[in-house]
Amino acid sequence: MDSTAISSSALDLLLLLRGSEPEGLGRADQVSYQIETAILMGILTEGDRLPTESVLAAELGISPITLRQSLAALRTKGLIETSRGRSGGSVIRRQIELTDTQLQHKLRETSTEALRDLGDLGAAIASMSARLAAGRADQQNVEHLDELMRRHRDSVDERARRRMDSRFHVAVSIAAQSSRLTSAALQLEAELMTLWWSLSGRDNAHANTSVQQHEAIVDCIRAGDADAAASAAELHSRSETEYLIEQHLRLSMQSGEGE
Repeated sequence: MDSTAISSSALDLLLLLRGSEPEGLGRADQVSYQIETAILMGILTEGDRLPTESVLAAELGISPITLRQSLAALRTKGLIETSRGRSGGSVIRRQIELTDTQLQHKLRETSTEALRDLGDLGAAIASMSARLAAGRADQQNVEHLDELMRRHRDSVDERARRRMDSRFHVAVSIAAQSSRLTSAALQLEAELMTLWWSLSGRDNAHANTSVQQHEAIVDCIRAGDADAAASAAELHSRSETEYLIEQHLRLSMQSGEGE
């Protein structure tokens, strides 16, 4: 398999995912969860080569033995493959794809109150990230947002579109130049990803609205208008939450009809 070393920015995001894992996991399982989540979100993609075990263990703050346990678990799941030797290392083998049944079950079983609570947190993170980004983003940040906005707009696959939307939200927090906001955004998006992927397809009107809202956020950040950027980001976040709740209620009604 052809491989490319992961970028420093991808490694930074992987490290910021610490804390997103469920409670009660041992350290090796926590690291496996971090890497799996990075693959799920598209931070790590097929063909990406992880740093050497000694470097990655040091970055993660764990022993090489613990890291090897994590990598062994990922190999068992078929997510990475490892080769030995001077040019060896671990390479991402495939993208994580959950079944529609698994995804729909999770969305249906997540309460409206829990979804709205996630939405409130998302709106707060998005609003403050956009506000700070309007005053702190450099040209490279804005160009990256433009790129993600275009990739989201042009995606024909629903899961690829959601992945781009998630990465766009994280990129806004990166443009805010705040590692804590970026970490919070990453952990929230990791939780929301599978909920959004429960949808069999989003209607064109909503997809077009999301594209327009992304454009508004980027335009406000580019113009340095903090108040407008915050308002645009909050509007987008709340719009997404309301749509997600609608799909949850639809699935719940369908489940009730089938009983």
